Amino acid sequence: MTKTTFTFQELKRTNHREIKRMQDQKFRAFIRYQIWPNHPYYRRLFKENNVDPFNITCIEDWEKYQIPLVRKTDYKESLRQFVLNPSEVDGKERAPAEIIGNMMNYSKEAGNSEQYKFLRNNGARVKLKLGASAAMDRLKERLTYNYSPLQYWLSSGRASGLPSPVFLTRYDNELLSSNSAKCGQLAIDPFIESGWEVSSMNLFPYAPHLGWHAVNVGLKQISKFYNATSAGGAIPSEKLVELAKSFKSNAFAGMPSYLRNRFFRAMAEDSEYEAPEKVVVLLAGEKIYPRVADDITQTLIEKGAKEVRIVGGYASSESKISFAVQCEYNGPYHNLSPLMMSWEFVRLNDDGSYEFVGEDEPGHTLLFHLDSTGTVFEGFLLGDVASKHERGKCPCCGIDGPFFWDIGRTNDAQAQIEVMGLAEKKIKGATVNLTALRTDLLKLAEIEEMQIEVAKEDMSDPYSMDVLNLYVAPKSGPKGNYESLILEIQKVTKTSTEVTPTVFIVSFEELLERAGGMKFMEIFDARPKPA
Repeated sequence: MTKTTFTFQELKRTNHREIKRMQDQKFRAFIRYQIWPNHPYYRRLFKENNVDPFNITCIEDWEKYQIPLVRKTDYKESLRQFVLNPSEVDGKERAPAEIIGNMMNYSKEAGNSEQYKFLRNNGARVKLKLGASAAMDRLKERLTYNYSPLQYWLSSGRASGLPSPVFLTRYDNELLSSNSAKCGQLAIDPFIESGWEVSSMNLFPYAPHLGWHAVNVGLKQISKFYNATSAGGAIPSEKLVELAKSFKSNAFAGMPSYLRNRFFRAMAEDSEYEAPEKVVVLLAGEKIYPRVADDITQTLIEKGAKEVRIVGGYASSESKISFAVQCEYNGPYHNLSPLMMSWEFVRLNDDGSYEFVGEDEPGHTLLFHLDSTGTVFEGFLLGDVASKHERGKCPCCGIDGPFFWDIGRTNDAQAQIEVMGLAEKKIKGATVNLTALRTDLLKLAEIEEMQIEVAKEDMSDPYSMDVLNLYVAPKSGPKGNYESLILEIQKVTKTSTEVTPTVFIVSFEELLERAGGMKFMEIFDARPKPA
């Protein structure tokens, strides 16, 4: 018998071999009794590729049978086809007994003994006509709870240009609740033994996206006091700093660009603000650049903090119910819900095939749901790139399980839409690593913030020469003579990329407005597409 999930303490006690065994057990059951009968898209995909779902025994079999990977564009074109629908199969209505039978088989093989007994006992009552009406009502209620969509997230679509809804059920919300708490528990774990208590602030933008809602659920569970805000959307950043002061907030969660460019900037300018001795900051939604983390830490130290823990979180709208979180700033990202979702990492070959990469190789992030209802993904190419992944004891925190390092968000590489996650592009014939270039330029002391733009020499001609434009907000504002700074920026860029950029000096506020405000677009591909 297996488990449906781990508590945080159980996750700290288990080992990667047991996790892998249980993952494959759940995956087999999920493919056979949830995906194959209930998922229109993958049912068709299996048929088109002559794949018997009962031959799939582990996640690695996805590669063995070269089942096509799914990209955002594939999903956008088939939204309804990705929602589990137990009431219909191949366009025909499914018998209620078959719906319950599939659900029972999944529950039994996945190890959900509570649900298996519930279905078996009520099914028997219906069959034997012993309180059949009440039993049927209970079964209908459970089916509605498990399968009826309740709400949706929107995938931001910044990298693909395709925002699209991902539907969640009440059952998904139950899974989300248990997983969100674990993210917070890992972030604060080193401080807890000393008796430290959480007074937290949610500083994600309020929207139908995973970030705000998942953090809202998690922080409410782990906090002594919780301050739900919306990243300046309802309350200005300066007032949010006053709230943090009033409630002695010592844990903050939000997007790196908003926290660094708005909230902590307002904190630095508040002469009366005093930081608590120990502070935790959870960053997610964008790549975390060292300069950004350093600036946030420096602000808190200058305001009196003695210990600052900055950790990154990783998820997507498509992951829905599951996340990965760093155990420390320079540490790896841990999959805290390995029995509900697995991240795998693949190499995309020129011939259209793919292969799972070894532990020491970089790979594109691939999402596999092992549990969940509503919208469900298998072999979904998120495209973000991890430098390596491991199964074993973490060298930083000792948790024994799956984890990965140095995740780079697709959104950081707006210019690499064709193959999501790659941080390279040919500009004027030279291969440019845009993410690495931005990191190098932010190290220049005079730069406050910047945006990289890939454009065309003639924007009306999609076939004209590629050019690199850099929009730079200097620390002192665009007032003086910045010839030396521009020359330094061009020198760094030329050395790093063999391309000489055009540099535009702009004000900090102008740059924030240009780059998208709340979710800062660090790299923007402005090139017109050929017709």
